[in-house]
Amino acid sequence: MRKIIMFSGSNNPKSINEQLLSAVAQKLNDKQVEKIKLTDYNTPIYSQKIELEGIPDAIKKLFQLFTTADGFIISSPEHNGLPSAFLKNIIDWISVIDQRFFNDKPVLFISTSPGKVGGATHLELLNNLVPLWGGKKTESYSLGSFNDNFSKEEQTISNSSEDAKIDIVLKAFLNNK
Repeated sequence: MRKIIMFSGSNNPKSINEQLLSAVAQKLNDKQVEKIKLTDYNTPIYSQKIELEGIPDAIKKLFQLFTTADGFIISSPEHNGLPSAFLKNIIDWISVIDQRFFNDKPVLFISTSPGKVGGATHLELLNNLVPLWGGKKTESYSLGSFNDNFSKEEQTISNSSEDAKIDIVLKAFLNNK
């Protein structure tokens, strides 16, 4: 895999999902990784009325960037058992350009939360939607009990068994062509 685009589905500047994404990016130091901030592509809440005015330029730029990727790693926060409204809005907009915006490329969803299941509830939902969006499903990963299993100072997963789990998931993702 030549180029991996990574981003968090959070618009919180102190997001723990952004921190998890950074830790995963460190593990891919020999790969070409482009870590982007979706807040740079922020747009109004999708509506058909707004769409009649045209697709926002930020979304067009994001779609073009997506076409350059060989795979995607998305750290998605869970809000009441669902993906964030911020992430959903980006997906709503980009799917107007092309419903299959992942273009037959592998997609890895990761998540974390302070709770024990680490946002795992919504990952199944997202993985089930990946084929609709034109992506290849891979395994997903959730880090539960973020505050107990993550070193904020080192920006790494501090629990060795959890660190081994993410390594296995990353290997499967990288081998999914």
